[in-house]
Amino acid sequence: MRFDLAKALGDAALSSASQRGLPPLAIVILDTGAHVKFAATQDGAGPLRYPIALAKANAAIGMGMSTRQLFSLFEGELLPDRFSNAISSVATHGFAPQPGGELVMVDGLPVGAIGISGASSDQDEAIALAALQSVKQAFV
Repeated sequence: MRFDLAKALGDAALSSASQRGLPPLAIVILDTGAHVKFAATQDGAGPLRYPIALAKANAAIGMGMSTRQLFSLFEGELLPDRFSNAISSVATHGFAPQPGGELVMVDGLPVGAIGISGASSDQDEAIALAALQSVKQAFV
């Protein structure tokens, strides 16, 4: 993923969160190798927000799907909890299959992932999706 795309996504997420009046967030954007391309933690965010956002982005890019999809697989017991525990034990950046992690797609291919943490999981997801929609026209 190019840095300009990562920065645009991060800026769009911060703007969307500000417009919605959400609590302080952490935003992490990874490339396909799980390298951090952009990260921001808003003033007042708790100390676990960054590692959770990182783990959401890592779960999305590592499994090739949104964390909402992963969450549904675990909730529907299509994947056992021990699967999540096993991945968590080996994932360098953690593994958080909670809504708020989305793949970043360009020309139909994943180029990275965005992870958000700080509000409810549904709100985190909404910010990630809003950021992706905001920059879609510029990078697709």
